[in-house]
Amino acid sequence: MKETENGVVSGSGEVVREDRGASPSRGFGAGGPLQRLWLKMESLVNSLTTPALNPFYYLGAICVFFLWIILVSGIYLFLFYSISAKGAYLSIQNLTVNQWYLGGVMRSLHRYASDGLVIFMLLHALRCFTLDRYKHWRWLAWVSGIVIAWVVLIGGIFGYWMVWDEKARLVATLSAHLLENVPIFGLPMSLNFSRVANLTDQLFYIVLFIHFSTIFFLFIAILVHIVRITKAVINPPKALAWGIMVMLLALSFIKPAMSISSAELKWLADPVQFDWFFMFIFPLLKYMSAHMLWAFIAGLTVMAALIPWMTRSQRKPPVEITLSNCTGCELCAEDCPYQAIQMRKRTDGMPYPLEALIIPKRCASCGICVGSCDYKALNLPDITEDAVKASVRRHAKALNEAAPAGPKIIVFACAKGAWLDGADGKIPGFDSARVVNLPCIGMLQPSMLSIPFERSAAIDGVFVASCKQGDCHYRRGDEWFMGRLAGHRPPVVRKAVDRARLKVVHLSAAEKKEFLEELAAFGASLGERRQR
Repeated sequence: MKETENGVVSGSGEVVREDRGASPSRGFGAGGPLQRLWLKMESLVNSLTTPALNPFYYLGAICVFFLWIILVSGIYLFLFYSISAKGAYLSIQNLTVNQWYLGGVMRSLHRYASDGLVIFMLLHALRCFTLDRYKHWRWLAWVSGIVIAWVVLIGGIFGYWMVWDEKARLVATLSAHLLENVPIFGLPMSLNFSRVANLTDQLFYIVLFIHFSTIFFLFIAILVHIVRITKAVINPPKALAWGIMVMLLALSFIKPAMSISSAELKWLADPVQFDWFFMFIFPLLKYMSAHMLWAFIAGLTVMAALIPWMTRSQRKPPVEITLSNCTGCELCAEDCPYQAIQMRKRTDGMPYPLEALIIPKRCASCGICVGSCDYKALNLPDITEDAVKASVRRHAKALNEAAPAGPKIIVFACAKGAWLDGADGKIPGFDSARVVNLPCIGMLQPSMLSIPFERSAAIDGVFVASCKQGDCHYRRGDEWFMGRLAGHRPPVVRKAVDRARLKVVHLSAAEKKEFLEELAAFGASLGERRQR
């Protein structure tokens, strides 16, 4: 026998105790109070919008949607923009006032989509951090996300320059003061805003170039952000996109974006309304020098980038491949959420053109590839396919020997969902049920699911507890399983499996009460079926 993270495994591969996925309670992360609070909030939103339209499940995609709005509206504004010190303000005012029905709306969309981008980027980062979705194989997405955030802020700050009103003058003066403290610049840049004669059209060409360049760098950074993600979701559902568009248009008509007075360098600056979305850095100049602020920004950025390593927990062992069983079907590569499996030409002389290659550093140890393989070619070292099947048979045998009063139920539960940790797979208060915990419900191979339905098992029903639809911790494990169950994604669940004795629920880790209620209701329905 050997000790594993999932329990004790006998020489026959039988799992004696399952508790995979358990983790100590923390302020954030798996099982922590902050995570439970966040998940409860998302459950409340689900009750209002349904999981298919919950905006919290599409924060990254919504950010990309905002970027498209910013790009399209920005191109329109550029068509009428005068790149000069004298004409910049007047061209924007002409669009806003004389062409309020289109130019003014475009300007407002540009402004409010930029603000929305900042808000949803922060929510996206906070959600990833709270739900522990930034470590190990996700480090590249986290670090590139920080780069994206800074590029957005830089683009927004230089976008303010282009309006050239009093607010733009304030932003230009403060940002120039920061830039001139970088050693690569010569004369103080803020002198450009001390005299009218110093303000040339060339400056506006530079500002325009920087502002437009940020879009190019943003899309490059986004490609890096999703490069290791299979079938990345970059567009929100159409209904959600239309809802966001309608709200932005309504806001554009109700409270259109307007300029304040034109920037006049020969006069003292008037008090202006502060924009915390893009100017939150500048108030710090009141308490520290520009050099100190640069050091603070650099230190904060480095600390944020190092978070995946500062809070890193012990990593599960990556999946292993038995090449002699691999048929090169490519299903595992298609289903792997983080491109940890690639196909290459056969190297062992087997009569198949391709074989799977594992990239351990990218492997999330989710087991989804195990669920997609019908030939036992892939296995997680600490929870093998044979061990799971042996555990199901052992639980079935234990339930038959105990002969509980209620219907006998085998539960397959996602370790990231609303599973309950009990001794030897037992659930407190449910003597007639036993749980087999899987790292992801996507690991539930059809051959595993069919065991309780065998006559020898004598089990009344199977209860599958997946994570929330659209919010799989490993991205699409629940979707792949439901596809196999429906029969349109191989390997498919056999039609011989009685669907009336099978129930699938989608619950988050904060819905343990709902887990018990659903299990009780399923047991009651099986009891009624038994009495017929």
